[in-house]
Amino acid sequence: MDPRSILTMKANTKKTVHITQFLSENSKQRKNNKRNEFVLHSSERETIVFKTEDEHPYLGIQMEEWGAANMRVLNHLLMVNDIERSELEFYLAYTTRIFEFAESFEWNSVLNYDYHYRELQAEHGFKWGTYSPHMELQMLVPKRPKPSVPVQNPAPKEDCRIFKAKGACPFGDKCRYKHVKALPSNNSRQDATKNQ
Repeated sequence: MDPRSILTMKANTKKTVHITQFLSENSKQRKNNKRNEFVLHSSERETIVFKTEDEHPYLGIQMEEWGAANMRVLNHLLMVNDIERSELEFYLAYTTRIFEFAESFEWNSVLNYDYHYRELQAEHGFKWGTYSPHMELQMLVPKRPKPSVPVQNPAPKEDCRIFKAKGACPFGDKCRYKHVKALPSNNSRQDATKNQ
């Protein structure tokens, strides 16, 4: 879909159906409990509490919650004839694309994309699953690479034969055996291991 085509399409007043309307009660309760609360005034008879809304209506929805609510949305759209049975594959393609986005992009940015896509779809009536590269470029944030944690090998039990024979090992620090340096002949091997 060419982003400019939205400019030529006539907008309608169809109400957007959002994921938040179809979350389970447990999900809604968990999401509401995450809101920040500030006590402004407290007395014996009353307490005034200020609750902040999330920055985004979808913020905090987990992937499995979104998936379940999305299927409820699909069922609702079929029941109220907002989507034809012949267009079911398009909605499923859109759902698949959201899960594919979740593999490569931050989940909160995928939720933001979904929110705005639903808004535009309701306003302009394009088919579900219509490709929107402009929205993807603007809204989707790539996942940050996870910091790599160096794998520590367990303490080696045997001496490295290569190091013992040649005084050096081609595996260096990655060698799975102990590198014991040769000491003057008066010292025992046990002293060598204590010095490491």
